[in-house]
Amino acid sequence: MSDTKKKKIIENEIKKDIEDIREEYMINNFTNENIFETLFSGFSILRYKIGMYWIPIILYLIILCGYILFTHSYSEFSTAFVAGIIMYIVYFCVDFIYQLILCKDTKFPPLIINSLLNSFIPAIFVIFGYIIAISLKDVKECNPNLENLNLGITNQQNNIYTTFTNTDVTRLTNIHRNNIIVSIFAYIFSIIYTNPFNKKKCNNNNLC
Repeated sequence: MSDTKKKKIIENEIKKDIEDIREEYMINNFTNENIFETLFSGFSILRYKIGMYWIPIILYLIILCGYILFTHSYSEFSTAFVAGIIMYIVYFCVDFIYQLILCKDTKFPPLIINSLLNSFIPAIFVIFGYIIAISLKDVKECNPNLENLNLGITNQQNNIYTTFTNTDVTRLTNIHRNNIIVSIFAYIFSIIYTNPFNKKKCNNNNLC
């Protein structure tokens, strides 16, 4: 057998392996194994098709909340774009790590391009979700004034309560809570939008 034929056979085997990986780990593809079998089999929670739902959300929450509290950001509009950037970076990092683990036969540059492309739509959805939530009413008033209310409490109790409810943390929480919740739902929707359930031909996730 010539070297050319050997090389072609090896290339075909690698190509087949990559196709098998794509089909097995395709997000929202449960044709071979239904969603319940996928969720409750072994360490399925860490599998690519499941992990991309919750791992970026956890990291996104931690980093975004840290940013809001550290910078005392009261602007929902500017924070929306920061949220999008955070999600883009987080999604890229998580996706790229998975690609390195799963796609051992694929060269490094294509994996980077895959993760860069995969991160774009979730980040856009997060930005729009955050902006849409600006129209929602805050959870409660940020600066309650209890002096004119007949609640039967002393001035000292009033001052303590007002001080507690007027801290930076509570004000920032009131301002950004709805935005964060809606942006998370927008992220989940972006995964479903780009990867329809059990529709292989419509799956837009780049893997290997």
